[in-house]
Amino acid sequence: MGRRAMEGKSATERLAHWVRDFEASNVDAAVRERLKLSVLDAIGCAFLARGSEATGPIIAAQGDLGPGGPCTIIGGAEPAPVTAAVLLNATLIRALDFNDHLAMDPNDGVRLGGHPSDVLAVALAVGEWRGRTGAEVLEAVLMGYEIFGRAQKLLGRDHCWDHVTVHGLTAPAIAGKLMGLNVDALADALSLGAAHGTTPGAVRRGALSTAKFLAGPMVLQAGTTAALLAAHGATGPRTVFEEPEKGLGRQVYAGADMADLSAPLTGRPMVEGVTIKAYPGLDTSQAPIAAVLEARKALGGPVDEIAALTLTLTDSPMVLRQVEDAALKNPTNRETADHSLTYLAAIALLEGEVTEAQYARAPWEDPRVKDMMGRITMEMDPAWEARAPGAYPCTARITTRSGAEYQAEIAYAPGHARNPMEPGDVVAKFRRSVAGQLDEARAAEIISKVAAMDELPTLRPLMEALAG
Repeated sequence: MGRRAMEGKSATERLAHWVRDFEASNVDAAVRERLKLSVLDAIGCAFLARGSEATGPIIAAQGDLGPGGPCTIIGGAEPAPVTAAVLLNATLIRALDFNDHLAMDPNDGVRLGGHPSDVLAVALAVGEWRGRTGAEVLEAVLMGYEIFGRAQKLLGRDHCWDHVTVHGLTAPAIAGKLMGLNVDALADALSLGAAHGTTPGAVRRGALSTAKFLAGPMVLQAGTTAALLAAHGATGPRTVFEEPEKGLGRQVYAGADMADLSAPLTGRPMVEGVTIKAYPGLDTSQAPIAAVLEARKALGGPVDEIAALTLTLTDSPMVLRQVEDAALKNPTNRETADHSLTYLAAIALLEGEVTEAQYARAPWEDPRVKDMMGRITMEMDPAWEARAPGAYPCTARITTRSGAEYQAEIAYAPGHARNPMEPGDVVAKFRRSVAGQLDEARAAEIISKVAAMDELPTLRPLMEALAG
């Protein structure tokens, strides 16, 4: 629909037309191959999470979320209803803070954030339920990444709203696309999803709770529900962004030009700005962990000789908040530990790696770890922003008791959009993630089916491989 025909339409109405008309064929094949790596990575993260205590309460609740259904739960033996599958699979993908992260807009380098592969849970559930082809599901995921990035950019980071708020748009867009909703129903689904997706930043502040990783899945579940209701005629507030006093354009997306959501896809797709994480921890920790590990390697000797560790970080608002957050300096649970730069640096220094094993036995309670955390100083360097724009870089400097110093500097962490993993490295991460959950034959089957996802006539072969 032309620009003139769009005049007078609300943001959700314009986005509905954009969703209906979105086609992956307009996107370079290399980009779609890159997206498959994120899909494989997210599935690996989900299997890894099944072995974590963090997801136990949510997995245990499956029976209470509704019996039976058409949808597969990753690693699970029992199927579930569509919206329950969205909640459960999104939780598994997200729980360990190991799935991909949107580092930046690949077109202008603006730093973004959040975890776009959360949306895979919606595409798998609705795609399986509606018998869509692998290509259609992959297209919907690509579209979800694009909306996610655009909405993140409009939402911004320096306010009281959490980044998962944007899933109020991604979920109904993906679900509605795969359900074949018409433009009016799509607009209602998007309006309902946006109205009920707003999430306070409190879910990611202080001593963190399960809400940290449940926030996104719950918005995705609500957004999927919005599409299901709109398919049956439920309507939404079409001016949810435009209402002058109480619309989201005033209170949440303050000052944003919501027309940017539905702009033509003429530049580089948002998926090109994605980081696939090398370590299970928040985005700002990836370069610090890598720098500490490099400095430790240079040290070469016993870590007992370390007197101090200094981390020099970029002075972005996100990093400053984390450095100043008292709860993150002394974590008391896994949810807080994987957001604690102090803990992650200390455990990397002491054990020479950061994997799920560095959370499994609550080492933040270990006196030796606490002692090392007490030797860590963090300082800010404004010059980092010019040297490594769009990143969370770090210089790690170890000082020994004898006064010797060992230093390492990481501008772009392993896996960052400007330092991406090779496909073989992503596959290797997947194999490590599923070890102990899957045998080699099934791991290889999943790898091959994701690689050929756009050739699958339905999702069934892939979903059968993902089932427990």
